[in-house]
Amino acid sequence: MSRRSWFARLFLKDEELYFFGVQLVIRAFGEDTLRRRLATVVADPDGDLQDVAAKQRYFKRIVALLLEQEPYWTHAYWEYVTGEEGQTMFEEWSAELAASSATEDEEVGDDVDQMRRLSNRKDYVAATILLLLSVPYPPGEAVTDERRYWQRETLRSLVNGILYVNPETILADAVFVMPGSPEDGLSEEDLLTGGWSHLRVIM
Repeated sequence: MSRRSWFARLFLKDEELYFFGVQLVIRAFGEDTLRRRLATVVADPDGDLQDVAAKQRYFKRIVALLLEQEPYWTHAYWEYVTGEEGQTMFEEWSAELAASSATEDEEVGDDVDQMRRLSNRKDYVAATILLLLSVPYPPGEAVTDERRYWQRETLRSLVNGILYVNPETILADAVFVMPGSPEDGLSEEDLLTGGWSHLRVIM
């Protein structure tokens, strides 16, 4: 399940860009309803509207659900990039996540597809939020000590900070839930494969 939105605004060559992306892996405990709840929130039509109030409501719902699940966050990865590279990073993250998100029948279900998955267990779900902004993202600017990168307190601040983003400063945004089906999930074995090697254990 994914949703991407580009505001109807041309990027000026001299415009400063700020990219923030965060990916959280959450323990879903097999038959838990988290996957379906995330899919429902991500599919909210408010996310597609180029309307400040609608965009604010949309991200409030997503952040509230993620913070509710904070005790079950297990792994994470995030990046904060400024300058022209910001748009490149946004596009690269979006393309890679869209390509690897399982949404077809052949990618989900009870039978393990060795080309994509190592196990059909559904213990984890990964949620990713991407923002391309026209102004700095204060929680990202505040983290200067690499020893703090993967601390739970830092990640909580990064996620919570999305609530205070002025939607008028969002040039593009995307939200992904992986695997792409609300019926599916990730296993411990899946997280050990190369496609997830970027993740860090939350301290």
